[in-house]
Amino acid sequence: MIRPASLGLLLALAFVAPGAAFAGPERDVATRAVAAPGAPVPAAATDVSSYAQREQHDTQVASYEGGSVVMVGFSGGALVALLLILLLI
Repeated sequence: MIRPASLGLLLALAFVAPGAAFAGPERDVATRAVAAPGAPVPAAATDVSSYAQREQHDTQVASYEGGSVVMVGFSGGALVALLLILLLI
């Protein structure tokens, strides 16, 4: 049997969450603001030189690989397991 808390969470995620995503205030077409594309803000010279000094000091920066498949897969699996446990309890 499904416990009342799990059933309530399941119902809230199934019915309330999709409706809340579209519940933003609507504006008339004439009053909508259009974002103009702007030029990116350049980094300050002190920031650039500081980053360059750090990169030269630490030789392992060049071989850094972020977002490893193992780490992303493990995190995703842990999240799915957590959600299953929460829904089954």
